[in-house]
Amino acid sequence: MINESMSIIRDGNQEWVRIPLPGAEGVHIKVLKADEEMDRVAVKIRFEPGSRMPRHYHYCRAVAYTISGSWAYDEGSFTAGETAWEDEGNDHTPWSDEGAELFIVFDGKNGRYLDNILPCGTIVKLDMPFLKAFEGVTQAAADQINIETLVDIVPPAA
Repeated sequence: MINESMSIIRDGNQEWVRIPLPGAEGVHIKVLKADEEMDRVAVKIRFEPGSRMPRHYHYCRAVAYTISGSWAYDEGSFTAGETAWEDEGNDHTPWSDEGAELFIVFDGKNGRYLDNILPCGTIVKLDMPFLKAFEGVTQAAADQINIETLVDIVPPAA
């Protein structure tokens, strides 16, 4: 029986959405649930072969289970069935040479999650408002989202 404290999320019909972040070309996301009260977000990430994310700093804990393929970052590499446990303070650049699909749970603090550090030094903060806006959306709906209203952008230090 389903009640208010339980949800069934069927992501089979949910579209993969491009992550609208410079340096994340070839990486797609499905935000399955963004729970503001628990400060927790569940996502699936798909790396196309040869894709990578920008370097990012964690203000949250992330637990990333590898569903298929393989991927890596500075701390090590992972194949299907393996899990990365990332504590607050991790600073790394994930990539996949062959492609991969991951299930990740982010446990935030005060709605803070990731600072993405672009090669030019600009920092793009991906926090709860950004993740909540992409919960369950189609690519067409995602294309209409004005991400500048959802992220803080910090220019490089002079």
